[in-house]
Amino acid sequence: MPEGLRSPTVFTPKTVSEAISIKLRNQSARYWAGGTYIMSRPDFYPNPNQRDIISLSGIQDLSRIYHADRYLEAGAMVTIQQLLTMGSFIFSKELYNAISCIGSSVVRSQATIGGSLCTSDMRFTMSCLLATLNAQAEIRLISRSAPSRWIPVAKLYDRKGNYLYADNSLLTRIRIPTDNTTQSTFISRTLDSPMLNPDESVLFGLQYSINQGNMTSPSLCIALPGSCFYMSQDFDNLLSSISFPISRDKAQRISRRLASELKASVRPNTGQLQIERAVRLLESVLGDINMNYLAG
Repeated sequence: MPEGLRSPTVFTPKTVSEAISIKLRNQSARYWAGGTYIMSRPDFYPNPNQRDIISLSGIQDLSRIYHADRYLEAGAMVTIQQLLTMGSFIFSKELYNAISCIGSSVVRSQATIGGSLCTSDMRFTMSCLLATLNAQAEIRLISRSAPSRWIPVAKLYDRKGNYLYADNSLLTRIRIPTDNTTQSTFISRTLDSPMLNPDESVLFGLQYSINQGNMTSPSLCIALPGSCFYMSQDFDNLLSSISFPISRDKAQRISRRLASELKASVRPNTGQLQIERAVRLLESVLGDINMNYLAG
């Protein structure tokens, strides 16, 4: 082995409590889910600062899927493909298609929900989809009592897209709403590959309803994978002011507002191209909703 390098110690806990206990004793160790993102990083190996690994693959509780009346609950170690299989008769067509477009079949069979949500500074499609749908995540704090709490997926990140709970908690489960009694429409768009071209890719999610020509209960999420995770109640309120058919002037005012807010949210030196693509995506989606309303 080259001088200065070391092989990481791999811990294999069988319970969540054991995984938290190991982390308490080895603060620098990191939790390891599917490993699809970590192993793809250029500095993963060889690396003289290689961190020890706490593998979550042996914790059965994290690989369970449960369907209740109004939500689907999945453990953090459930793969994207397993989520698709379980959700094929539960998810809307739009959500199912959005998830099925994530990576290749090989990637979906290995990448886990927890891994896709918990990368430290890079946001992927699953984060955007689940935040748009107001999915909830359970996190267990790294402490001797290991209390748990449920928080919206959208609250896992700051405006720059950084994961806020990297070293002080373990994400264990998510709950995805599946209540089909509401007449909500879900739209998802992905431009370019967030994995291969994070500096050019744009992730877009919008959920809304139309009631007597008015947009109601909108939830918009836009992620620029390496620089921004944008959700805003104020902007959702602005979308709620839309009455269809929407005027060109109204659509342009909304687009300019989005451009301004994204510029204020992104990391420094983020390319203008991504912001422009996000704005054009919103304009295109509003145009499609307008056309569908007129065709009514």
